[in-house]
Amino acid sequence: MQLTPGRGVDNLVFGMHKTDIVKMLGKADRIFKAEDDENELIYQYNKLKLRLTFYEQEDGRLGYIRCANPAVEYDGRKIIGEPAASVAKDVFGDDMDFEVEVYDFFDTYLDAESWIVLNVDYGNVTDIEIGVPYDDEEEAFVWPE
Repeated sequence: MQLTPGRGVDNLVFGMHKTDIVKMLGKADRIFKAEDDENELIYQYNKLKLRLTFYEQEDGRLGYIRCANPAVEYDGRKIIGEPAASVAKDVFGDDMDFEVEVYDFFDTYLDAESWIVLNVDYGNVTDIEIGVPYDDEEEAFVWPE
């Protein structure tokens, strides 16, 4: 599963609609509304360890992906289960500028420009979140072509 910032993961491209996703992946194991935003509908695929968020206010388009699948890679390099500091430095390198947030039981590495979050537990990446980025004025999404 190849991660492409600003675009998506493999054939899952930001801007796709639910019907296209279901044709590709089949029926979701769980469908639910986000607790903190009623305009976000989430499709969960257990086998793929994947959650896809559709933005209702954006015509139901795919706008956010959360993935814990150990097969996810960036530039041919593994992410999940790997040491976070190594992933940030060696895998993403100069492509990202991560800001680290330390919480009681987990850490996050955020590159706001690319809208990528590495979620970290016990020093290793447990999952990655990738979202469709905003334009420079942070007023509108930049959907891939």
